[in-house]
Amino acid sequence: MTDGLQWLEDPVPLPGGYCAIFARGIAPEDLVRRLVPDTEPRFIGLRTHDAFEADLFQIDRSKPVNATVGVRYGSVSDLFFCIGYGPWQETLSQFNTPEISHGGAHTYELYFMAEHPNVPPPYFRYNHDGVYEVMCDLNNDDWAGVVNVLGDNAELVAALEVDKRRPMEILEQRFGLTLPKEAILTDTLPAAIIKP
Repeated sequence: MTDGLQWLEDPVPLPGGYCAIFARGIAPEDLVRRLVPDTEPRFIGLRTHDAFEADLFQIDRSKPVNATVGVRYGSVSDLFFCIGYGPWQETLSQFNTPEISHGGAHTYELYFMAEHPNVPPPYFRYNHDGVYEVMCDLNNDDWAGVVNVLGDNAELVAALEVDKRRPMEILEQRFGLTLPKEAILTDTLPAAIIKP
């Protein structure tokens, strides 16, 4: 049994929002390395959600602002995932991310920034082999449109435009995306610092 994505919807389970990046066609450690290509990640072993947040707090304790970005990562079947921690917004939600899918990989990104209530969340992007396939704003109240670069995802675009009340369910079905809720919220997962 998989948990899908719908548990990420209101109420948001992670404070400040969430950053979930999925991949097929690359190993989990390679995905972590591709997130910030000019920095070698520091892999630090298994951590729970709370323990990893405490680790980042300790690292940033003597800094004027929190700056350390990390990820916890894992897999479900053939799908690998990373969950962003720390001030991930400036590092992981950039528009230059198609490169993480180079070499034929498929990557899927979900972002929700709770501290910016005026920005319509969440956002979804799908990249394949270094090219944007789909970018969209999944806000239920103010649909902002979909960019469908290659034209191969017309059914997804149509489904999202027709039924704005269940975008997570549509993404689950179209791409087979899922996140293991208990593993993320209470269990241990491998962790890495990607921006010191």
